[in-house]
Amino acid sequence: MMKPDAGLLQELIEKVQHNTASREELRLLLQLLEENNQGDLMPAEEWFQSEPQPLSAGLKNKVVNMALQRNIRGGQFRRWLPYAAMLLVLLGLMLLWPRHQPSYTTIAAGDGEIKRIVLPDSSTVILNARSVIRYSEAYTGTSREVMLDGEAFFEIHPDRQAPFIVHTGHVQTQVLGTSFNVKHYPGEKLVVGVATGKVKVMAAEGQQAILEQGSKVSYDSASNGFTRFREEPHKMNSWQQGIITMDNLTLKEVTTVLERWYSVSIVLGTPEMGRHVLSGQQANTSLDSVLESICFIYHLQYHRQGNIIRIDKK
Repeated sequence: MMKPDAGLLQELIEKVQHNTASREELRLLLQLLEENNQGDLMPAEEWFQSEPQPLSAGLKNKVVNMALQRNIRGGQFRRWLPYAAMLLVLLGLMLLWPRHQPSYTTIAAGDGEIKRIVLPDSSTVILNARSVIRYSEAYTGTSREVMLDGEAFFEIHPDRQAPFIVHTGHVQTQVLGTSFNVKHYPGEKLVVGVATGKVKVMAAEGQQAILEQGSKVSYDSASNGFTRFREEPHKMNSWQQGIITMDNLTLKEVTTVLERWYSVSIVLGTPEMGRHVLSGQQANTSLDSVLESICFIYHLQYHRQGNIIRIDKK
């Protein structure tokens, strides 16, 4: 399979648009469409938000004729026509892209790092370790949208004319003015908690949940469902003070937090060990102090070699 390359794709499409593409270049473009998902060929998410523009009759004919010639010669008429049609849609989107491609600001926090960010509307974001936030230059005005990977606590400046929206995977969280926490790391359920005000959490499949102060919700992409629970508002951003809130967290979940904070790899001796449930709060004064407290509760022991830590039964 030929891997898509955004630069090559743009070059080929521009040549087709300007009627300078050779037969081999047009064949290559059709081949890229055949061998890859259309979404993989889009160099920016914003293409999906653009309306396709009308194409000239000449450009349409050139694409279709090339596909027909390819089909007739190879005896694969039905297989290639869908990709010619897909290319026409892609070309329609590309007509908008050079003029409207937005610029993005991307801010990342590394392992063990917490960053405070002030957005253009004076809203603030506290970004947790191993997290990334991204927003476009068109953030101000009637559109206040950010994309988050990881965890962040938001304190949003009220603006009824421009709701604030956080995009995390297949879920978006919308507010007018409030403070709330969003957590969404790879392989983990998305969790949203409200410290003040009210937010609306919406899944791509149509499910939604309204949260008020002290409410939290987790979203399971496998079942496409929300689970509600409550937590004291002051605990929702306790990680900013280096405190792990372990209410109903498993040992596996806690070690995942420690891996992000200390840039280590923690190995559990048995899968059953990871299902131990912890409660309360643990001050994150040092990695050793946290590990010693956890091991004391369940009669475990840990050994460290470099950045690898193994936890076993005593």
